[in-house]
Formats: sequence, structure tokens, C-alpha cells
Amino acid sequence: MRSANGYTQEKLARALGVTRLTVQRWEHGRFSPRPDLRLRTAALLKVGPDEVGGWFTQAAEAHVPTSAPSPSAPGPETLSRLRAVIFGGGARPADMASVDSGKAVLRAHRLYQHADYDGVCRILPGVIAGFDERSTGAARRAAGYIAAAKLATKVGDTHLAWVTADRAHRAACEVGNPALIGVARYQVAAALHRSGNTDHAQAVAAEAADDLARNVEKHPHNVSARGALVLLSAVMFARSGATSTAQALLAEARALAEELRVDANHLWTGFGPTNVAIHELSVAAQSGSVEHARSLGAVIDTDRMPAVLVGRRAQVHLDLGRTAVTARDDSVAVLHLLEAERVANQAVSRNIVARGLIGTLLSREQHGTTPGLRALARRAGVEA
Repeated sequence: MRSANGYTQEKLARALGVTRLTVQRWEHGRFSPRPDLRLRTAALLKVGPDEVGGWFTQAAEAHVPTSAPSPSAPGPETLSRLRAVIFGGGARPADMASVDSGKAVLRAHRLYQHADYDGVCRILPGVIAGFDERSTGAARRAAGYIAAAKLATKVGDTHLAWVTADRAHRAACEVGNPALIGVARYQVAAALHRSGNTDHAQAVAAEAADDLARNVEKHPHNVSARGALVLLSAVMFARSGATSTAQALLAEARALAEELRVDANHLWTGFGPTNVAIHELSVAAQSGSVEHARSLGAVIDTDRMPAVLVGRRAQVHLDLGRTAVTARDDSVAVLHLLEAERVANQAVSRNIVARGLIGTLLSREQHGTTPGLRALARRAGVEA
């Protein structure tokens, strides 16, 4: 219908005020437009709103994963327990003792940053089951829900990510701490982006960063939260094809990292000069800048970061793997994915993006000629 009405993807995107990549995702059935955009699309393509609605309902049923990982995905085995606590609808397992401990919340964050996602799943259900809004401090609740939102986003459970991010934000607002609110809004933006609502995600991240910029107190927590939001925005703009905007945001993040002077981990952001460099690599990988990404990967020194940030170390190899996939250098891509797995065992098998890369490599493999790929796919639960 787009073609019949004389629109390219780019022209339709401009008319709707979205990116070409967003239109492409709609047409591939990966994401669905907001109701207001459906109405505008119907007007532009000269069809009824119900017909447009039917297109995307069918696409959602055919292509978009349910909020829970599919049975074939090796998502954390205890994620269902966390969903039971958040959404209800079933008896909680007998071994899920109620836990209301600040130490348990902090441990969940450390396990997440160590890329032990199954470990987070074992802790969080009991932690959140013990939350009582009358007796549990809002800061602890915010921290617990932030950890849950991170986990859900990582494994691709968008519904769970939305709900836990929203609860984190509401609890953080009760506390009134600007940095904690910023970190919670980061998770809201990340959940929106994961679900395909890129424009809203960019708006949330930008507004949250601006709010922190207006805060005159240059506390390291405020700087770190703002820096993390700016880096998230940079990656989102890179994925939308707005490379120049992404580069400007990276420059802003570098300036904030210089204020800290060290690679820190305030409020579990891992923000600092090295993390900015890792995100610059991510932007290059997203933008298809193969040579730039390779040159960045050659000089990033992850040993400068706090030891707990194992997941960030693995991210370097995931992004270099993405770069190699773009360059169709599949053997090198597999080597980077194997190295990411070596650095952090669950960085590949529990990461929805990494699993997508493996699927791409499998789809174009010729006669099993990529050593290590099939075994890696089996460990990650990705079917050929």
C-alpha cells in the first residue's frame, strides 16, 4: 500500500515524523505503531483505520514475541517466578521465602553487572515478594525494581520491563533523589526502546538528562546518572540512523566523564571514561562504521573499569561481533561471540541481541564452514 501510494519508506517516515528504520520495522512485523500513527498512516495510504489495525494485529501475532521468552529460548529458568511476583496469577513456589534486605538488593545488582543473570533471577523474586509499601523504604523498592527492569530488558521480556521500570520510577519519585529518579527513567527509556517505541524512548531519556543538567549539585551520582542517559540516547539515535546526533551526544558524555575523572559505578551505572569508549564502539557498530569500530576495539582497556563490570567487558566483544556480521566476516564474528561467552558465560545465551546475531550467522552459513558456530548456537539455544 505504501508503494501503491507513491511513498518510499523514507518519504512515509518523514510524513509521519518517524525514522525510516521505524517504518522498516513496522513492515517487517517486528513492531507496531502507536494508535495515533496508525490513524495518520491510514489517511496517507487512503485506507480505513480498521484495515491498518488489522495489518499490525496480524503482524504481532505472527512475529512479535510474547512478553515471556518463548519455550525454545534459554531465558533464565526462574524468570517465571519473577513474573508470578510482579503479575500474580499463580501460586508462588514454596521455596520463595520473602526477603526484605538491602544487602539482597545490592547483591542482585552486583550479579547483574557480573552477567550472572540466572543468579539475579534466583534472588529477585524473594526480594520483591518481601516488598511492602508500608514498611519497605522507597529507595530499596526503587533499587529492586531497577534491577528487575534491567534483567527483563536484557532477555527481551518487554512487558515485564515496562512494568518494573514504571514501579522503579514511582518508588524513586517517592524518595525524591534526582539521580535515583534519573536511573529509573533510564530503565523506562530502555524498556520503551526495546519494545520499538523509539521516539518515546528518546524523549524520555533526553528529558531525564535535561532535568539532571538543571540540577546545580554536581554530585557524582547526578553526573553518572546523566552520563548514562546521554549514552543511552547516543545508542538509540545511532540505531535510528542519526549518526551526527549520536556523535554529539558521545561528546557530551565524554565531558561528563571528565568531571568524574575515573571509571566509577555510582548507582550501578558503570559510568566513566572507559564506559563512554565502549558506547562509542556500540554507536560505530550500530552505524555500520566497520573500520572505526575495529580501531576503537583495539584500544579500549576494560581493565580500568571496576572489577564487577564483567558484562561491560563482554559487551566490547558483542559489538565487535556485530561489526564483523555487518562486514560479513562471519568467522571473526564467531570468534568475538566465543570470547564474549568466555568473559561472561551468560552474556551470549541470555542476551536477546547476541542470540539474534547467532541466528543471522546460522542463516547464511554454508555447509557448516564456520568453526564453533553450531556448538555456540546449541549452548545459546538458537535453532538453525
